[in-house]
Amino acid sequence: MSILCIGQAVYDLTFPINEPLKENQKYRISDRHECMGAPAANAAYLCGSWGVDTSLIARVGNDLFGQEIVRTLRTGNVDTSLIYFDKNQATSISSIIVNKQNGHRTIINAPMMEHVFPITWPKSSPTTLLIDGHELNASLVAMNKYPTAVSIMDAGTYKPELTTLIHAVDFLVCSEDFAYQATGIKIRLDQNEQLKEVFNQLHVLNSNKIVVTIGDQGCLWQDKEIIRHFPAFNVTPIDTTGAGDIFHGAFVYCINHKYSLEKTIAIASAASALSVTKIGGQTSIPTLEEVNFFLTSEK
Repeated sequence: MSILCIGQAVYDLTFPINEPLKENQKYRISDRHECMGAPAANAAYLCGSWGVDTSLIARVGNDLFGQEIVRTLRTGNVDTSLIYFDKNQATSISSIIVNKQNGHRTIINAPMMEHVFPITWPKSSPTTLLIDGHELNASLVAMNKYPTAVSIMDAGTYKPELTTLIHAVDFLVCSEDFAYQATGIKIRLDQNEQLKEVFNQLHVLNSNKIVVTIGDQGCLWQDKEIIRHFPAFNVTPIDTTGAGDIFHGAFVYCINHKYSLEKTIAIASAASALSVTKIGGQTSIPTLEEVNFFLTSEK
């Protein structure tokens, strides 16, 4: 069994401050944090470090940040031979301001501009695909190239140009923001009929399995006609950066192991919860042993 992740790889620069970010202010910090980030890259790192044969198709610049991303991925046992070094663009970077009072973060991302690039494919066909909505051409080609692979989409933002991918994936794991952008309906846990309408409209976009993550409230999914809610674990957040990436990475790991959806959501939620108790994206990814211990202690 193997996993192929396709999408974005970013270098994160994190700056913790002691209050909400304000305009026209100067902040002096005593520490900063640097690490790899982005949905596909973080998910690949988690799956590789949890012992699955994992590859990543992504682009980085031919610069120090790109080299550091590749070095980091290799420490997580990720096959980096499919990563394309773009000589015409700098590696995508994010400046992240974290409010130490509550762990909330503000992200300013300078992305690489998307374009078609030469794709190197893994030597053997993957059993599971994760796509994060970036590198659209590579994602579409992969969906056609590996029709028997179980496909999962990390859908953070609704974009009409992603409609073909959204329709095709086996699991649409989307954010609360995506759900609102796609349906115009705000999620309220106390409004069951409204929740059903959200899923009804999302199923117009994707007729397969749909999971909606709702931050510190947990996540929702549909079990036949019933909307199920898995509450978030109660932890004290330090930095929420990468929590969604890590949820999706653990989700992919579990689906690759053919776990039930309910077990998958529990493990993914635990991994995400543990991640927010540490600073950074990739550096906050817990080990599989830590997740299993946490789940045992929560019973």
